[in-house]
Amino acid sequence: MTAAVMLAAAALVAAGETPATTGAAPDRITASDALVRMPAQTLDILSTSMRLDLLDYYRADSIYRVPNVMEGFSWLHRPLTDDYAKVQVTPVTTLTLRVLPWKKKQIVVSVYTIGDSLQAADSDIRFYDSSMRELDAARFIRLVTTEDFIESEGTDRRTRKELAEMIPFPTVEYTIGPDSGELRATLTSGTYLGKEEAEKLTPHLRKERTYRWTGTRFELQ
Repeated sequence: MTAAVMLAAAALVAAGETPATTGAAPDRITASDALVRMPAQTLDILSTSMRLDLLDYYRADSIYRVPNVMEGFSWLHRPLTDDYAKVQVTPVTTLTLRVLPWKKKQIVVSVYTIGDSLQAADSDIRFYDSSMRELDAARFIRLVTTEDFIESEGTDRRTRKELAEMIPFPTVEYTIGPDSGELRATLTSGTYLGKEEAEKLTPHLRKERTYRWTGTRFELQ
């Protein structure tokens, strides 16, 4: 992040304003800028000054664990690039930010995931313009349903629907990496099925689905 952006963010904090709500949308944004300017209501566990500390220590080649408002610790994962940042917000939650080309500008994709060895991972996906104004997610992705994880080969539509109904409350973990625009969706609730349901479902389940960024939206492959 440039010194100018850091000073501007600090000034806004001092004035009680949220960086995402001021100024016209620029054409470009970095993942670091997006992290600092993420709306407070979306990442209220980390204040703007805490986020700046994370970035400062990272650039000093130190993975600093910042005390957060929940009296726990948050830290940045490697790598941190212009287009990618991943924060371990709490021991069970992560926030991944990925900057992608969008028309002649850029768009920020945020993936907030909660889950651990005792709880099936589940993700929330949001989209922001380069001023960190939230956009309608439906414009950019159709979220997967349980049926999307049922193999179509060898099963008719009625059978796929019946199998999908065995997971009435599906949980899906979305992941996006630093090197491509691919977004992966993993069905995590299948891990916690009962024995009978697992025996019926497992032969027909696709564990993972992949989206490709087209420049305007994510398309399921």
